[in-house]
Amino acid sequence: MITDFDYNIKPIHIHEWLPDRCLSMNTLLNPKNLSLEQGCPSLSTHCEKFSPGSRKKLEALYCDVISRFGCCGFIAWFGEQVIGYNNFFPREIAKDIRFYGWGNDDREPSTLVHNCISITRNSKYRRRGIGTNLMTHSLHWAKENGWKRFEVHKVLPPISNGISSEQKSGQIFWEKLGFKVFRTEEACNETKLMYGVSERYSMVLQLESWDGIS
Repeated sequence: MITDFDYNIKPIHIHEWLPDRCLSMNTLLNPKNLSLEQGCPSLSTHCEKFSPGSRKKLEALYCDVISRFGCCGFIAWFGEQVIGYNNFFPREIAKDIRFYGWGNDDREPSTLVHNCISITRNSKYRRRGIGTNLMTHSLHWAKENGWKRFEVHKVLPPISNGISSEQKSGQIFWEKLGFKVFRTEEACNETKLMYGVSERYSMVLQLESWDGIS
């Protein structure tokens, strides 16, 4: 996608900014100007072994995954500012910390599980394909490094009032990347009230047959 601004997609690096919050502000995030936090709600709130969250636990998690597996997500940098990021974990890590939407199907080996995509709320950077670009980098990295499956859980079906979630949890977004539904579950009461849907999905992309977005 052609944009009128230049940004770079780089892997999450333990010596740079580690995603530690949702990008819910209208201003861009400059890590040099902000205090360190303990993680986005999907880690600090929903993870059984991660809660109560702490900066020490967050750094240990990222360091462990990057040192053992080489990558756990990508960051979109506009100069020294962050405009978006995504992260994912190998199934064994996702299962161990039980983050939001981790999934519990152990039958398929060599699987990465999506955690979050967060894009700045600044209108200049919305609907510019940043989320798609982040995921494309992730999928190419996963395939090149021998992973077989990439899963995403708690996906919302299409809804008439749009999706406000910064986690890109909509079915259409994932279908455009090539993901397919492999499991359906009843939505929790909070999701039913917020979005008016009765179901949520688990979706998967088989990386061996994936050739990128057409």
